[in-house]
Amino acid sequence: MGREESAAQAKEAAKAQEAANAAKKTAQRDKQWAVGVKDTSSEAEAAAKAAEAAARAAARKAQEAAEGGLPVVKAKPGGGIVMSKCKLCKKPFDPRKGCPC
Repeated sequence: MGREESAAQAKEAAKAQEAANAAKKTAQRDKQWAVGVKDTSSEAEAAAKAAEAAARAAARKAQEAAEGGLPVVKAKPGGGIVMSKCKLCKKPFDPRKGCPC
């Protein structure tokens, strides 16, 4: 009977070892997942801030256009700036800098 008993004990020991290894492996995976989890709340806040900033910039540009601010700069295909003509002195000027008169 010793042979069957030792085989049964070995089988039970193997099952116990498998269960222990599975628990250890699960714990290790959970630990790695906990480290790798990324906090995305700051990304959501940054996206909200960027959206607010874009809305403020659009509102500012709309207000400048309504108040007759600097003219819209047109770019040439070659990359140069299209010079504008002053309504008062009739001289060409760079619209980014404004007329010197």
